[in-house]
Amino acid sequence: MQTRAFSGPARFPAWQIAAAWPRMVARSRAEAGPATGQIVCLRLTGQLCADTAEALLDAVSARVRAAMPAVYEVVLDLTDTPAVDDGARAALKSLGDLLVKSHARLRLVLPEAEARAALCDGGTADAIGADALHTSVRAAVLAAHAALPGPALVTPALRMLLGNPPEQLLLP
Repeated sequence: MQTRAFSGPARFPAWQIAAAWPRMVARSRAEAGPATGQIVCLRLTGQLCADTAEALLDAVSARVRAAMPAVYEVVLDLTDTPAVDDGARAALKSLGDLLVKSHARLRLVLPEAEARAALCDGGTADAIGADALHTSVRAAVLAAHAALPGPALVTPALRMLLGNPPEQLLLP
């Protein structure tokens, strides 16, 4: 009777394992998609207009880049913003485009019916998405969480997010 000594994984040479590694990493990143990301809630204080549009883009962009894990939804609370004019609509469209490039989505909180109507009249709601307009931060966060693939389980992290007020976003 002849016995063979173990010489390692003969079926899978090292070059095949090394070639498969990038595919496995890419697959794990795809599986890690938005479910491992986070929702960022920001409350804009002050007027949103053409003069403050660039500051809004810079502030939100910096916040999204600094977030770990990556952001997949930004909830922007416009409760304290008195009116939505042409400059505000243009700024929100630009912000939506910027977030799409970052693989994130924008959700807006506008409790006042007049503000939502003004936003819809300018076509901004169509550009951002009609389902992205909400009457409360809680509704926006729950909608963002429910849009994830798989079961929308309420986790302790989600409870904490729902219980905390949005971060203040101060514009000059």
